[in-house]
Amino acid sequence: MDNKQQKQINEAAEKFAEAVREANQSVADRAVSAQDMNAQLTQSFFNGVINNLQSQAQANQSLAQNLVEQQQKQRQAAQEMFQQSTKVYSEFINSMFAYSERNLNRAQDDVRKADKK
Repeated sequence: MDNKQQKQINEAAEKFAEAVREANQSVADRAVSAQDMNAQLTQSFFNGVINNLQSQAQANQSLAQNLVEQQQKQRQAAQEMFQQSTKVYSEFINSMFAYSERNLNRAQDDVRKADKK
């Protein structure tokens, strides 16, 4: 084998080695790119989950606050109803005593009038 052939073989080997290196570099670049995309997708997924959980927590907090407010309104309404019922019952009892007292006074007046005759 002469020098010229040896040189051609060496050049071909260098080109083949360069092509293999470029192919390996391309595969490595794509692997890095795929890892970056996977990291972004994973981060996006977890950010979405976190945002959903935060939204649900806020909605639950708002619902709990609404329930507390409704319970307070119910308690106030029950207290007012109890106070009104007590007031009406008290007025009823007072009217019964007043009626009895009027009848008693009339009876006493009638007795006095009868005694005067």
